[in-house]
Amino acid sequence: MFSTKAKGVRYMEMAEGYITRMALDADNQVIGYEFVKLGKMMEDIRHGMSADEALKNNTGNYGRFADAVKYIDPREE
Repeated sequence: MFSTKAKGVRYMEMAEGYITRMALDADNQVIGYEFVKLGKMMEDIRHGMSADEALKNNTGNYGRFADAVKYIDPREE
């Protein structure tokens, strides 16, 4: 994770996994994030699960992700 004055905090990878989206409130404060557990996803694929199903099964979120006003990709915005 990193932070700048211009953009604020950006989560890239946390203990839970690779961060795909961040949830922001009306004040552009981070209130949650969506992540993919890459290690478990790759293990599922190696054991014969389709990549789409493995991605779906190993995606989770943290915080008030569903209550967000706006979602951003931390690598793009």
